[in-house]
Amino acid sequence: MKFKFLEHSKFLWWFAGEDPYILSECPKKIRVKFSVMGLIVITILLITGISFTYGVYELLESYYFGFAIGVYFAFVILFLYLFILYTLTKNVLPKKSVSKIGRIASYVIRIGFLVFLGVIVSQPIEYSLFSNKVDTLLNDNIIKEIEIRNQILNKEYVYKLKESQNLNLSQDLLAEEVANFQWDKTSRLENFINYQYSRNFFIRKMILMDTSSETWYIWIFSGLFVFIFISPILIKSRISIDSGYYRNKKRIQSKLVLENHYTFVEQYNSILKRNYEALNLTWQTTYQDPPFNTIKINDLELQSDSEFSKWLLNENN
Repeated sequence: MKFKFLEHSKFLWWFAGEDPYILSECPKKIRVKFSVMGLIVITILLITGISFTYGVYELLESYYFGFAIGVYFAFVILFLYLFILYTLTKNVLPKKSVSKIGRIASYVIRIGFLVFLGVIVSQPIEYSLFSNKVDTLLNDNIIKEIEIRNQILNKEYVYKLKESQNLNLSQDLLAEEVANFQWDKTSRLENFINYQYSRNFFIRKMILMDTSSETWYIWIFSGLFVFIFISPILIKSRISIDSGYYRNKKRIQSKLVLENHYTFVEQYNSILKRNYEALNLTWQTTYQDPPFNTIKINDLELQSDSEFSKWLLNENN
């Protein structure tokens, strides 16, 4: 009883990208499926808002910008998601056949885009959950960079020391040069170290988190996010074209199209009759199944003179 709202929630059906009026006339099983899809889409909206808010805050260190940008991108992704979800609705009206390759390519592009969104949205949340491990990896990288910087400075000052020795300076002047070199090297290395530890490494940590072999398990978490993003698609694709929802949709849409087409033809013919009564004009079509226009009327085929003669003399019988 506590999940009774799933059977009649028009609010959830809107987030599923389908017509609540049609769904209200469908069997319970179909209504629950679309309600679950709506719940998942709302969950995606909330996760996206939280993820982008946290990510922007870490990047800009501003709660206000983080919240504003997070909410903005959450709704942008929501409308993109609803648009893709709506395009995956099965077409119930007569239509021209589409090549199998084109249909598969269309599905791959749309689902691939949702996979991409799932990975992007998961990154800030993964960073928050696994920040300790990422901080350790980053610190190890910084230490390696400091060591490399120290080696470069050592080579630079060894080269300068050799130049000073070639000048045949006195021992006192040479000792003073060495002391200056050492002080300058220490100062530059300290500045490099301070700069390294004062930077906002949010983007670098994200890259490190995704590329390090030591954090491979984070991709399992990304896979979970991707599954959440594509799960409404999986649910929707398993709803048969012969289900109550699509039958109701076909009945309502066909009736709407045919009635409007009939009204159009009547009005069009009445205008022709009123303005060109002497010509006896009426609306014509080149298709056998107006207004769906999927089967074209065969054009007149011209035959040869011999065929015409046979027809005229009735020689074919």
